[in-house]
This record gives sequence, structure tokens and C-alpha cells, in this order.
Amino acid sequence: MHTFRHLTRGKVAQGRGAFSLLILSMACLLLLAGCSLPWQHSNMPTSSLGPKPTAQQVLTTLQKNFRAVTSFHLTMKTDNLGNTDANQIVIRQADGDVLMPDKVRAQANVLLSGQAVTVNLISVGAHQYITDPITGQWRVVTGMLDPRVLTNPDTGLIALAGQLQNVTGPTDDNVNGTPCWRVDGQLPAKDLAFFTGGGVPAGTMLKTSVCAGKDDGLPYQITVIGEAAVGDTSQTTRTFFISKYNENISIVAPQM
Repeated sequence: MHTFRHLTRGKVAQGRGAFSLLILSMACLLLLAGCSLPWQHSNMPTSSLGPKPTAQQVLTTLQKNFRAVTSFHLTMKTDNLGNTDANQIVIRQADGDVLMPDKVRAQANVLLSGQAVTVNLISVGAHQYITDPITGQWRVVTGMLDPRVLTNPDTGLIALAGQLQNVTGPTDDNVNGTPCWRVDGQLPAKDLAFFTGGGVPAGTMLKTSVCAGKDDGLPYQITVIGEAAVGDTSQTTRTFFISKYNENISIVAPQM
């Protein structure tokens, strides 16, 4: 998810690709809760990966276990940014919480016309709110992407694990103190277009790495390298760190 389009003072642009990246950046990867949701099985036991899993076992277990997640914390950073024009906002870092099935609270550091600014985002169901990067005041925004499109493990970000090609591994690794199995592969950039906005040449592939916890099979780091959006370079790197699974958090709409 990579750029906003048509930003003006006192108003934040409303582009599907931009909001997707913002949501993803700040809440990237998925969630869903509630017995009425067909992809959620709260009583599903979480399985570990065992001492010597295959790459496919890691990816399959990750997709399965994520269905039982009720909340998580997500941080994201972008390295080796390419060239951007004055009409683009590029997210450099983001940090936020996600509460299933459709609540997000996040803060992002972005480049706006070459200047670093901070914006806050809250999404509750079909209602989204974002702070004006100039005044800092909350604004209601409409017509943006429903967060559930991203969080649905059957169609959103987590589903990308099942679309990796030429997978290798797993290799023994550690993410912020959590032992994990790392699987590497390639992902077609078009599969990421629903939150990056796309716009890159057909056939573009992204180097992708996923690290799943050895004990719980949940994703703790996802790294994507390459041209996923307009302005990226072959070295543009987006790294997502996921943590604090299933903690008790509350997300409410801001007071206007």
C-alpha cells in the first residue's frame, strides 16, 4: 500500500491504494473475530511447527493458525525509497493495533512534499478517521477500502503466504526474541496491488520472506523487497513486524 493521491491542505486524499497501504502499514496482515464470520474459528487449537517442518508446512500452519487471532500489534518500516513526486505521500514508518474484525488504530510517519509529517488513523467498521497532517485535527473520510478486505485470511494479506513461488527453507531464525522458521520465496507484484496501488510492469516479482513462530506458527515478520508500487526501486524494502497477539485492547472512534 504505497501512495495517497490528490492531497490538499486540510484534507487527506481518498485513494484505495493509499488507504490500503496505510491500513496495511499500520495494521498489515489480518485478523477477524466473531462467530458470525465464516473464516474465523475461535475454538481452533493452535498447532506448533515441530522440530523439522517443510517450507509448505510452515506456510500452511501460518495461514491456519492466524484464523484464531483476535488482536495484534503491527509495526512497519520502509527502506530504500525511490523517487516520489509532489502529489505523493510515502509512508516511512507505521505503528498500530488491530482488533478483529474491523478496528484499527495507528500512527504513521510519512513524507509529504519532501517533509516528514505524522498522521493518526482510526478505523471502526465502515467509518474511518484521519488527522489532518497540517492541523492535526481529526477528519472523517469516506469511500475508502473496508479494512476487512485486507484482514480476511482467505483474500487479504495473510492469503499471500499461499501464493509464494519458488519457496526455499525453512531456516532457523529469531525475531525480537521469538524463535521462528523463515521461509523465502517470490511473490508477483500484482498480488500485492490491492494495497500498494500497483502500477508496476507486468511480471514484476518481489523477494518475500516470512518468519513464523516455532511454538505457535504465527507470523512475526514479513519482508517484501522490490518494485511493489510506482516510485519503488528493486531495493525498496517493506518490513512488517507483528507481535502482542490476542491481547486485550480497545479501539473506539475519536471525539470530533
